[in-house]
Amino acid sequence: MPKDKKDKKVATKEKVDKKEKPAKKKEVSKKEEKKKASKKAPKAAAEPKKDKKKTKEAPKKEEKKAAPKKEKAAAKVAPKETAPKKEEKKPVAAKKEEAKPAAGKEPKATKEEVKPKTTPKKQPKEEKVVEEKEEELPNYDHIKLFNKWSYNDIIITDPGLKAYISLRPVIIPHTGGRYAHQRFKKAEMPITERLVNKLMKTKRGTGKKVRMIKAVQIAFEIINLQTGKNPLQVLVDAIQNTSPREEVTRITYGGMAQLQSVDVAPMRRIDISLVNIVAGVFKKSFNNILSAEEILAKELIDASENKPSSFAIGKMQEIERVALSAR
Repeated sequence: MPKDKKDKKVATKEKVDKKEKPAKKKEVSKKEEKKKASKKAPKAAAEPKKDKKKTKEAPKKEEKKAAPKKEKAAAKVAPKETAPKKEEKKPVAAKKEEAKPAAGKEPKATKEEVKPKTTPKKQPKEEKVVEEKEEELPNYDHIKLFNKWSYNDIIITDPGLKAYISLRPVIIPHTGGRYAHQRFKKAEMPITERLVNKLMKTKRGTGKKVRMIKAVQIAFEIINLQTGKNPLQVLVDAIQNTSPREEVTRITYGGMAQLQSVDVAPMRRIDISLVNIVAGVFKKSFNNILSAEEILAKELIDASENKPSSFAIGKMQEIERVALSAR
């Protein structure tokens, strides 16, 4: 081998040896450090108490240090909160907080809040419906009996007869048999027409309805002249005063007949009253200077004033007296 090459190999070996030596020194130094650390370990174990004390004291110092920072932050925030804009927001928040405990009963609060919203919408609709109905209903105030006597302000004091004295407004009391051949339908017939029909139940008045209507019209005019009252009110009062409340029926017990008092139905009371009024008119019309219309007017006035001179009043008292004795 040439010398140059040998010299180069020797140089490289020396370099490698130099690199290996410091590595070995490092390994040795690490082992020595471990041994030293193992010797110092008992001393380090004895020192944790001091560390704990230091750790306990450290947060206190940190808290003390943090406290001034918080105070500084509060001092910075305070002027902003005292600004007029945020003062206005605070009362709003307070109101909301007050409203929440007050509304502890949530269902009631919600109902009260919902009702005012819905009611104003419904009220105008109901008012409209009522107004439409009122407009649709016909008004009969302009209809008067014989175009003279109003049906308004007529009072029926007897509650039993109120449903059976019909004051349905008509100009002429002639319905053309509309309520005939129907049970209890005559309760809807105008009361003046029922009086006219009762006047026809005689030999001279049979089938002469127009004539009897004229007689009733003249009688009503006489009543108005003598009393100054509405003749319809006089007729209603006469029917109430002359309708008996009790009458007698015949009962048989083993061939023995006996009278028994019974109450009278309201429809029958009106029929008996009208029959007695008409019977009194025909009884008084014979051998008398007065006309039939004047006698009818006088009979109705006496009956409405409950005078004993009325034939219908005397008949009603007689019926009730017999019924009283047969109780």
